[in-house]
Amino acid sequence: MQLQRLSIVLLTVAVTTTVTFAQIGRTGTQWLTALGNAQRTSWVSADDRISVAALSKPGFELQWKTKLDNAPRGVHGPGQGVTATGVTIFVPMSLVTGSSNTVYGVDNDLGYVVWKRKFEAALPPPAAGCPGGISGGATRIVPLNDTTTIRPPSDPGRGSAGYRSLIGKPGEGVPIEGRAAGPGRSSDPSTPPDPARGARGAAPAIEPARQQPPPVPSEQTSDRIPGSSPGAKTEAERTADAFGYGFLFRPSGVVYVIASDGMLHVLGLPSGKDMQRPAPFLPANASWSSPIAVGTTMYAATVGNCGGAPPGVRAIDLDSDAKPVVSWASDGGPVVGAVAFTSGGTLIASIGAGRVTGTGKSNAIVALDPKTLQLKDWFSDPAADFVTGPTILRHGEREIVAAASRDGRVWLLDAKSLGGASHGTPLHVSQTVLGAGAVVSADALAAWRAAASGSAAAALAGQQPAPATTAGGTSWILLPVAGRLASGMPSTNGTVATGAVVAMKLSDSGGTLTLAPGWVSHELASPATPLVVNGVVFALATGAPATPGGRGTPAVLHAYDGANGARLWTSGNTIATFASPGSFWPGYGQVYVGAQDGTLHAFGFNDERRHTSAR
Repeated sequence: MQLQRLSIVLLTVAVTTTVTFAQIGRTGTQWLTALGNAQRTSWVSADDRISVAALSKPGFELQWKTKLDNAPRGVHGPGQGVTATGVTIFVPMSLVTGSSNTVYGVDNDLGYVVWKRKFEAALPPPAAGCPGGISGGATRIVPLNDTTTIRPPSDPGRGSAGYRSLIGKPGEGVPIEGRAAGPGRSSDPSTPPDPARGARGAAPAIEPARQQPPPVPSEQTSDRIPGSSPGAKTEAERTADAFGYGFLFRPSGVVYVIASDGMLHVLGLPSGKDMQRPAPFLPANASWSSPIAVGTTMYAATVGNCGGAPPGVRAIDLDSDAKPVVSWASDGGPVVGAVAFTSGGTLIASIGAGRVTGTGKSNAIVALDPKTLQLKDWFSDPAADFVTGPTILRHGEREIVAAASRDGRVWLLDAKSLGGASHGTPLHVSQTVLGAGAVVSADALAAWRAAASGSAAAALAGQQPAPATTAGGTSWILLPVAGRLASGMPSTNGTVATGAVVAMKLSDSGGTLTLAPGWVSHELASPATPLVVNGVVFALATGAPATPGGRGTPAVLHAYDGANGARLWTSGNTIATFASPGSFWPGYGQVYVGAQDGTLHAFGFNDERRHTSAR
């Protein structure tokens, strides 16, 4: 009888706590892969927390910071995280790779590590150009549309898609879901949650089966993981078995990670456990750019000849038990940055300068068949020493491929015919923005388009407006630069001597494109590829490590109005050390920065969902 009373009390606490959370709700956009989407634009078109109007007022600040136990390898610490929601009871997560063969599931609201997965593989000493360990972020399956995946609000009274209520519709009962770990709980799945934490760690219960909500468009919601046999248990069922509980789990998907030994791991989001047998993908100790999974195939570009892997692109079939791998070698220059995809599924890659053998490519942008990786089309120019991967934006009826060359020019190509009949004719090449000694400071551009009024709001309301990339407005390309800018550049935020983000405005006159600087950020030390969230440009000065000749500089985050370059906010001296390369991503009203020492910083607005004190 006492046990029965205790169960009733615990369930009541869980339900009561949940009602409070359900009133809050949160929409937002999932960050499914490095640089945000298949087109690698680093753009979130809609967010219900971050906007120019919101950042123009006080309240955006450090929410939490958490130190991961990843041992840095040179300047490399955490990678760029990807986000997931619907995994735990309420709280979205970031899946963050660590350079020393570790993956973390981090609670986005509180910063605690829900689970950690360490891959046991030998790590060689880091070398110049070949850091070893995990050199790219994780990825989830990414849709081919040209924006990140918006999670619209759910039905009234049930919270948001990211924060589902535990109160079902009339007659549906009380759905209870599980999570791997949390404050005061073990990361070992065999350890039950602490009932004292109420809804955040609800006691196990059994609920009759009920109808699930309809799937969210453009997001993988199928129970079956690519590669599983038709009769196999779902990821949710496997996770429930691993926990040893009999309660209901909603299918929540997987994340794909490459370990330093080149093995592909398919990890369940709630627990970090292998959902499939690991499969060989890359040579051991290779170095690769951030991978991406599209449809039932995952792709990564190998760089630096590390581990004996020649420069090129590899693809692994996720839907086959055998997990076959196909590859394309550049036979020339290195693959630069991450590969991108057109909305039709063609793979686009940038190739830098190098010595060509046979029919190899250098100083080129190539288009590859997504299944066979056979060369379909290319653009090349001896003067185009590309130093960024491709970024693809839609302008009117055209998809445009943008990439920057070493001399600071931005090249625009037609995605349907990269170089025309001659393979050497671009749509436009901008003037350089670099002064003497300056360089492009990151291997990716960012791109966004100011949507026609109402498009973002309609997207958040779950409607299907015309894509933001075609519905009027202005297209922008953002170029991060280290060093002094060329003379005659806009002085929007003062003189620049050591680096800045240059916002370049795309104009179209009768089908003829031009690209020119529109505004320039404040002086930034080695800026990363910016993020654009609902019209706000977040620019990160990554800082620099200490050297025998001088002290290092810490990272600083800034927010700008994307339309005119007015600075809205800065983190000041909040971050104590320099940023890990690429460790910079947004998610559900927050922006995250990973320092080289493993410290993650989350910036956002205080609300009822988060503790207000940083740890």
